[in-house]
Amino acid sequence: MRLIKGGKKLSTTIGKLTEKHENVSFAVAWASSDTEAFNAISLHRSKIQNSVIGTHFYQTHPDVLDEFIGFEECRFIMQPQGVFHPKVYLFWSSSSWDLIIGSANLTKGAFSKNSELLIHITSKDSDEELRLQTENTIREYWEDGEVVTSTQAIAYRSLWKSQQELLNRISGNYGSPNKNKSPVNTKVMAMPWTQFLEEVKADPHHGFEERCELLDLVREKFLNHNSFWDMELGIRKTIAGLPNDWNEHWAWFGSMRGAGYYHQAINNNDVHIAKAVDLIPMNGVVSRIEYSAFIDSFVKAFPNGRDGIGIASRLLALKRPDQFVCLDSRNKTQLCKDFGIKQSDMDYDRYWDDVICRIMDSVWWNCPMPLNEQDKIVWTSRAALLDAIFYEP
Repeated sequence: MRLIKGGKKLSTTIGKLTEKHENVSFAVAWASSDTEAFNAISLHRSKIQNSVIGTHFYQTHPDVLDEFIGFEECRFIMQPQGVFHPKVYLFWSSSSWDLIIGSANLTKGAFSKNSELLIHITSKDSDEELRLQTENTIREYWEDGEVVTSTQAIAYRSLWKSQQELLNRISGNYGSPNKNKSPVNTKVMAMPWTQFLEEVKADPHHGFEERCELLDLVREKFLNHNSFWDMELGIRKTIAGLPNDWNEHWAWFGSMRGAGYYHQAINNNDVHIAKAVDLIPMNGVVSRIEYSAFIDSFVKAFPNGRDGIGIASRLLALKRPDQFVCLDSRNKTQLCKDFGIKQSDMDYDRYWDDVICRIMDSVWWNCPMPLNEQDKIVWTSRAALLDAIFYEP
């Protein structure tokens, strides 16, 4: 009897025991394909007696279902009562057996980065009764499972794909491959609505009421025009964050004064910028697909480059201040520090994954619309107003 800790050791052990013994049974909550252990089990599937894999929370990879379509000896728990959560691996031959039981599922995470601890019991450590009890328990799980069909596998893959972004965010894993700062350790993400409101109103650099008036005025212009293209130049420049005589606070929420070619594109009423702005809906949560469509059109206005997330996020923040913040040189340092993300190499994908997804997971962002009229204005502009918290003159 011995303890097994560390995924690589576990994967190697499962692979060796699968090859060694004549029979294999296991029950796990989740499984991944393309690991040493999974490949060994799949290769020796003729040895499988009763095995069952859970699918709760869409943590099992769809390739696993594809691998065992129509295979009677390996069943799946498609809709458990509660959470199907065992992790037990049994290997036996005529003269010996091995049992591994503990915390590890048959997943890539368990065999790599997870902290797992299991106990390996052999026929030398215990009598046959333990093996029989384990075998019978796995068989009971197996009887509750389903042989997966190709139709079920296709449907599961579609559902799995649709849930991946949400599952990563629930796990605190956003776009960056680097170590993520836990949402619990950020000042802003865990901030309740009342505190967020207080900090926005305490803006020491710009007038709170004037900020709200500017955003409300711009919203009115969007509602009263069919397209960004139809707006007069002064309004377009205000929305774009460029100097103009139409509104004295054009630089609030991110001045784009230094973006030379951008001036020209706005002055010329570039059709790609107008289309990009129009692709962002006025109501409802903006989806990743809609955001990507915005970016695809926006970058076409810059055939020689000189685009960037600063000017793109300025347009987004003024069109939908409830969901987007203009990320510029005045607020980026403190915002990135609080979210635990690096400032450099902030591209369009990272802006969505690292910034916007964190905003949409924040406590204050998910609060219901308040009843107070002034507070409603803040709520409808709550993402853009992060600038009031993170702005540095």
